[in-house]
Amino acid sequence: MATHKETAKEIVLKIGGRENVDQVWHCVTRLRFNLQDKNKVKLDEIKQIDGVMGAQFSGDQFQVIIGNKVAEVFEEVEPLVGVGGSSNSKNREKQGGISRILDTISGIFTPILPALVGAGLLKGFVALFITFGWFSSKSDTYAVLNAIGDGVFYFLPFFLAVSAARKFKTNEYLALAIAGTLLYPTFVDATRGITDISNFTLFGLSFVSIPVVNYASSVLPIILSVLLLKYVYKFIRSWMPSSITVMFSPLLALLIVVPLTLWLIGPLGTNIGNGLSQVFAWLFEHAGPVAGLLMAGLMPLIVMTGMHYTFAPISIQNMSLYGFDNVLAPTMFISNLAQAGAAFGVALRTKNKELRQLGISSGISAVIGITEPAMYGVNMKLKRPFYYAMISSGLLGAFAGWYGFKAFTMGGLVGIFSIPTFADPSGEAGNLIVALVMLALAIILPIILILIFGFEDIATEDQTSGVGKVEKGLAEAASTITSMEGESKTADVFSPLTGKIVPLKDVSDATFAQEIMGKGIAIQPADNRVVSPVPGIIMVLPDSQHAVGIKGDDGQEILIHIGIDTVSLRGKHFKALVKEGDRVISGQPLIEFDRDAIQAEGLDSVTMIIVTNTADYLDVLPVNEKGQIFEEEQLLSIVK
Repeated sequence: MATHKETAKEIVLKIGGRENVDQVWHCVTRLRFNLQDKNKVKLDEIKQIDGVMGAQFSGDQFQVIIGNKVAEVFEEVEPLVGVGGSSNSKNREKQGGISRILDTISGIFTPILPALVGAGLLKGFVALFITFGWFSSKSDTYAVLNAIGDGVFYFLPFFLAVSAARKFKTNEYLALAIAGTLLYPTFVDATRGITDISNFTLFGLSFVSIPVVNYASSVLPIILSVLLLKYVYKFIRSWMPSSITVMFSPLLALLIVVPLTLWLIGPLGTNIGNGLSQVFAWLFEHAGPVAGLLMAGLMPLIVMTGMHYTFAPISIQNMSLYGFDNVLAPTMFISNLAQAGAAFGVALRTKNKELRQLGISSGISAVIGITEPAMYGVNMKLKRPFYYAMISSGLLGAFAGWYGFKAFTMGGLVGIFSIPTFADPSGEAGNLIVALVMLALAIILPIILILIFGFEDIATEDQTSGVGKVEKGLAEAASTITSMEGESKTADVFSPLTGKIVPLKDVSDATFAQEIMGKGIAIQPADNRVVSPVPGIIMVLPDSQHAVGIKGDDGQEILIHIGIDTVSLRGKHFKALVKEGDRVISGQPLIEFDRDAIQAEGLDSVTMIIVTNTADYLDVLPVNEKGQIFEEEQLLSIVK
């Protein structure tokens, strides 16, 4: 048996060495690597390393399955590759241009969404209150609430500076210094006409004419300037003597980047942003029905590819220039609700009880603005409902483009709760009425199309088989246990949560599906907590809190893993109720989690219950292989 140090050395060697590692961390059972060159990985040889249970690529991430000893192996891997891995990425496999742009925009905007969503929704409610006449736009209350809501958007360059600096891996505080200059009162006053300055010169150089530009709520100028900062600051530090680099590297970086930003990059970014906004404004003004038809009708495909992120800067730029967005929010509003309507239509027409329940639950989720369950779980699976949703949203999008349907602020999830964002701050009710009409029609039209034209329904198990898998599973389990009576005995593992049983082979993660970690069963949770399936001791509880390992009093080692790849959430949406070393009894709550929030992040919340020391037993048998199960019902039988 190899030591953990030997295992770690072999793994690092066969993934291409220290220089091929950008980042490494671990979850409950796996080492996770971000690598520069995937082609250097010797996958088959890694699987043969003593102490490694399996290895696989998951997206851009390479995973080495270790099992319960992953923390010990990680402790040996970390010093071999350096903390966080190497930061040198010059040999990294190149992404396509579009893929890189999408990744960059997504990576910059995603962290600041809570601020944008909260502030935007507040602005929407303020506009709604004015429309209803609940307070005046001249009142002190309006002034305070508007400042809270508008402050994020006015000072958006500050938020983008931090987020872009983290994405580009450069100094956040230097990035903030650039943003501070862009919004410094000297330049702001000039844009407002408070001073009569039309441009600034620098160092007496006549050709360096810095134009007066309003950078409030701007997007591209600060992102481009932080990208420049990354290379300038890195270059300066590469030759600056270490004894003075702390003082003079930031000084020179600011003296180079900020003037270039004010002179060239800022105006260029502003003109690009304004140009894109004007193009879309022209399209919706002169070809509104066509633009609305294409945007709303194709929005599900745009969302699937992630390209909707590229419209976020345009949406913000439109609000800055014109005071509204008629491109992204209105068309997503219509599209999301059409997906909800299609799911509801499936629920009304199907004869499959499980599909009906899924249609209702995913439809409700889509009405709120979370479309993935409806789109992937129901509509795309059945094909026709997906087409009906696209047709319906396309038709309504054409009307919206003709009418000039607008959103006046951002509002987070684009669904029923984003209605206030369509309230005109002037108090006019027309746009808000159209939003309510769009809400109703986007849901009703797909339902009508489904009821008229139908779809190919999914037959229930009773229609396709005379004997259900549940009864078969029970019979096989009973037969096996009975045949071993007198020679061995069994231990029970009880269900740690309420939900729907999923055979392990149907889980999307190959590590669990192929029983690399051990035998067990999976459950699609119906509530938001996990309880202990046996009395025992908590042996493993990572900081991410997405999994827990228990050593039962009968010696069984049980891993409860909540969701697929949920380690990436780093503890978000999870709350541990116990700690390592605690003694627990059967049925004691262990972890609380938010399954809806997990699914909203695009992750599967299916929960695996694995007996990781399966090799110590004759067999591990699920009592049932399908159907509903409740907390503390018998789930597994372990044959000793």
